[in-house]
Amino acid sequence: MTKPDFNRGYTRGYTCDCPTLPPMPTTRNPQGVALAALAITAIMAVTKVAVALATSSLVLLSQGLDTAVDLVAIGLVVVAVRVAGKPADDTHHYGHAKAENLVAFTQTLILGAIVIGLVAEAVHRLIGDTEPIAVPWYAVMVLVVSGVIDTARASWLMSASRTHGSEALRAGALNFATDVGTTIVALITLLIARGGDDRADAVGALIVSFAVAVAAVRLGKQSVDVLMDRAPHAQLSAIEAAAASAPGVAEARRVRVRGGGNQLFADVTVATGRTVSLERAHDIAEGVEREIGRVAPGADVVVHVEPKAETTGFVERVQAAASKAVGVNEVHNVLVHAFDDANRQKLHVTLHAKVQPGLSLAEAHEIADRVEQEVIAELGDDVRVDSHIEPLEPTAHGRDVTDARADLVASIRTIASEEDDVLDCHEILITEAGGKLTVVAHVRGRSDLSLSRLHTASQRIENRLHADHPEIGPVLIHFEPEDA
Repeated sequence: MTKPDFNRGYTRGYTCDCPTLPPMPTTRNPQGVALAALAITAIMAVTKVAVALATSSLVLLSQGLDTAVDLVAIGLVVVAVRVAGKPADDTHHYGHAKAENLVAFTQTLILGAIVIGLVAEAVHRLIGDTEPIAVPWYAVMVLVVSGVIDTARASWLMSASRTHGSEALRAGALNFATDVGTTIVALITLLIARGGDDRADAVGALIVSFAVAVAAVRLGKQSVDVLMDRAPHAQLSAIEAAAASAPGVAEARRVRVRGGGNQLFADVTVATGRTVSLERAHDIAEGVEREIGRVAPGADVVVHVEPKAETTGFVERVQAAASKAVGVNEVHNVLVHAFDDANRQKLHVTLHAKVQPGLSLAEAHEIADRVEQEVIAELGDDVRVDSHIEPLEPTAHGRDVTDARADLVASIRTIASEEDDVLDCHEILITEAGGKLTVVAHVRGRSDLSLSRLHTASQRIENRLHADHPEIGPVLIHFEPEDA
C-alpha cells in the first residue's frame, strides 16, 4: 500500500543548505536506523564534552551539550519507533503512532532547558570578566569532523523518515540539520577566539542557542499540532470535495480529519435521499471511501450516511415517513391530493404498505395506525391518510409456458406493435403460477421519449391485454432505447 504524503499541506519538511554528502547505508527498518544514529551520537557527545572541559570553551561546551541532548533524543526515538510500530489493540484503537510525536515534544522541552542555561552563561561571560580560552588544533578538528558527520546523519535520517513515514526519525533529521549550522558558527567563533578575542566564544554560544531555540519551536509546533489533533487543512479540503463528489451523495455535511504518525483518519458524514434502501446507503458509503482513497491513499475512513431532510415533493416525504413505521416492508402507490376546505389547504394521502404475511386484522390495523401517525407527523395536522395494508408476496413456484402459448405471444406482439411509441417488440416471456399467467414484454422506443409518456404507453398495452385475454394476470412492459 502506498503511504500517504502527510508533509504536503500538513507538516512542512526542513532542508539543510549544507554540501551534499554520499548517503550512509540504509537500514531495513526505522529502529535499526535509530540505533545506528544513537551509536554515532554517543561517540560525538563524549568527544565534544571532553574537549570542551579541557579548553574551557563555552561554544564548544554548547556543542557538546547539544550533542548530548541528541543522544537522549535518539535514545527516545528508538523507544518511540518500537512503540509506534505496534498495531492497534483493545486499549489503543487508533494505534500507537502518536508515541513518536510525544517523543518529539519531549525533545523540544529538553532543547529549551539547554538553551536557557547556555544563554545565561553566555550573558554572564559577556558582562563579566572573560576567562582566557585555549583553542588547540584538536578542538578545531573535533568541530570539522562533527560537521561532516552531522551532515551525513541529517541526510540519512531524513531519507529514512520519508521511506518509513516516521515523524520521530524526521525530528532527529531536523535536529542534526540544525547541528550542521551551529557547528559552522562554533568553528568560526573558535578560530576568532584562537586569534585572541575571548568574547567571541560567548557570542558564538548565543548564536548557537538561538539556532537551537528556533529548531525547538518548529519541532514543538509540529508535535503539538498532531497531539492536539489539528486538522491538516489541505487534506481536509481535498477529502470534503471527494466525499461530495461520490455518486448518490447530496451533500457532505461534516468532515473531521486527524493524523497520527504516518496514518490519516477521516470521519465523514454525508446526506442522501430519504427513500434509499439500507443496501443502497451502504453502497454510497463505500463510494465515498473510494473517492477519498484517491486523494488520501491509505487513509482510515469512517462514513456515516444521513437522510436529506429537505425534499421537493410530498410523495417522497410520505414514502419516507411511512417506511419508518415499525412492521412496514415496502411502501408503494403513493398518491397525494391537495384541496381547499374553508379557505384552508388540506392534503389527502393514499398509499399501499406491504407487511409480513400471516398477520391478523388487529395486527395489520395497528401497523396502519403507525403509518398514518408517521405521515401526519411529517406533513402536519391538515392531512388525511388512508392506507391499504397488504401481505408481502412470497416466492411463487411457476413454469415457463412461452413456447406452449404461441397464440398469446403473437397477440402480445401485435398489440405492442400497434402502439405509436413502440418501435418493436423483440422479447416475450410468459410464465404460469397459481393458475394465473404473468407476461413480460421487452419493447424498444425512441431514446428521447419522456418517462411519463412511456409509462402511459405501457398502461395502454396492459389494459388491452387484460381486455383481450382475461387469463393474464400481472403484466410488465420493459422499454429499452432504440440503440440498446
